Order: sequence, then structure tokens, then C-alpha cells
Amino acid sequence: MRLVEVLIAAGLLATVCVSLPHAFASAIRANIAAGEVTWTVVLAAQKVEELRSQPFPVPGVEASRDLLDAQGRPVEGPWAAPAYLRTWRTEPLPSAPDQTIVITVVVSPYRHAGQDAGDVATPGATRLVTLRTRKAA
Repeated sequence: MRLVEVLIAAGLLATVCVSLPHAFASAIRANIAAGEVTWTVVLAAQKVEELRSQPFPVPGVEASRDLLDAQGRPVEGPWAAPAYLRTWRTEPLPSAPDQTIVITVVVSPYRHAGQDAGDVATPGATRLVTLRTRKAA
């Protein structure tokens, strides 16, 4: 009777020990992904505030992009290793084109050189959209 109990306990312990590495690996992946999402939100909010602080743009669509390193600094040149792709677009609001613009910023982890600009479907990507209205004089 005792031998059966010991074998059952040993089997349960072995099962738990085998599944622990997978659980730890999943937790580490989730932690890295959460940190990446947090950083993309910070970089997107930073660009939104920068665009909102500039003089009110002339009506029309403007779009641009930049590559950022892991600390959020712009990278340039062939030696640079980008970590994030940040794209932004300003366009007039159709219902009030002279008074309001729509600002859209998308930040996504940089995966490869052929990545589509503003691909919000990339895991870890963030899209922020806001409106800016011209102040009455």
C-alpha cells in the first residue's frame, strides 16, 4: 500500500517538474512582450505631444517615419540597429478641415528591413490617434 502511494506521489512530482520550465519560459516571454508594449506606448505618446506642440499645420496630409534604437533615440546610417519603427500622419478632419487635424502615430517593434510602415498588426505595436483643434483668436 505504501509503495503505491510513493509511486503516485513520485509520478505527480515528475509531472509538475516537467511542466515548470514551460511555465517559466511562458512567463518570461509575456514579461518581455509587456515591456515592449509599454515602450511603444511611451514612444507614440512622445511623438503625439511633439506634433501637438508644433504650430498648427497648413491643411493637407503629411506623413513621415523614423527608426529608433532600444532607448528611443533616432538611428541613422547602415551601422545602426533599429529597435522600433515609428510612423505618423496628420490629416484634416473631413467635417472641419480648416479647424481640426487628426494626428495618428504608430510605433511597432522593428522586425526586418522590409517591414510595412505603420503595421499595427505587428505584435507589440501601438497606435495612438488624437485630434487637434485650432484655437479661436
